[in-house]
Amino acid sequence: MNRHLSLRHLDMLIAISTRDTLAEAARSLLITPSALTHRIREAERRLGVLLFEKQGRLLRPTSAGRILTDAAERVTEDLQQSERVAISSSEGIRHVVRLSVAVYNAFHWLPDFLPQFRTENPAIDMEIETQGAQRPLDSLARGQIDLVISPDLVLPGQVDSLDLFDDELVAVVPPDHELSTRSYVSGPDFLHDPYLTYSLVREPGYEADRIWTPENVIPPREENIGSVDAICELVKAGFGISILSHWAIHPQFRSGELTAVRATRNGLDIKWRAIIKSNASEDAPERIMARALANWFRVNQPTGLST
Repeated sequence: MNRHLSLRHLDMLIAISTRDTLAEAARSLLITPSALTHRIREAERRLGVLLFEKQGRLLRPTSAGRILTDAAERVTEDLQQSERVAISSSEGIRHVVRLSVAVYNAFHWLPDFLPQFRTENPAIDMEIETQGAQRPLDSLARGQIDLVISPDLVLPGQVDSLDLFDDELVAVVPPDHELSTRSYVSGPDFLHDPYLTYSLVREPGYEADRIWTPENVIPPREENIGSVDAICELVKAGFGISILSHWAIHPQFRSGELTAVRATRNGLDIKWRAIIKSNASEDAPERIMARALANWFRVNQPTGLST
């Protein structure tokens, strides 16, 4: 069967979809805007369909363009994955599982887990993906990652999950903060400092649901920092306080650079899970790794706030 487009056309589609302007897309491909325009016209001529429409200074994909861009992303991901496996095959590795930790990019557990996993599963290797951490379930659905470690309470359809361990959301303050010696904090305690968050989206089951709404308070200054690492640095410097996963930033508490205080008298419990696509077979590498993670965390329970 004849194929009308080459890999450079697929790269073109992805570049245009991920850049704001034609000039930026051209720069990412290391060609001129004029050359990119010629490449678009060449692809349209080969296919006999219009791929993009101009709206002001922007290019908008037609329905045909959107179909091909989605396919280009899948093909490119599959090819990159196959290349990684092919390179690894000389070491006896047949599969590479792309793993992401939602929001936190917390990998302090990895040096302890990985040697045991590699010993038990020498044909499977792991590749850490950090780019999709903010929206990992979207990346999972698009095939950009294979396994997500996430505390999401509401999961979309077409995914399977394995419980890993219990955790809690805690108030994060500097060691010399007036709240640092409290046994727990409540809603009114967040009315005096800027509240630093990685997202202003109100996720069900988190602090908005379980502190702000029940206690009828809203922090007067919420600052969307977008990065947990940046939040920790700003809290250390006295620019505000936050609520974060105790497990995910436990090394910061252990070092004494930050202090964790229980949020509400009973705490804000969350559960971390290993999440994969539900259509993964029982012997799929990502399902094998998910089971291995569940077994490993069962033996190596994370340190809780009170221990």
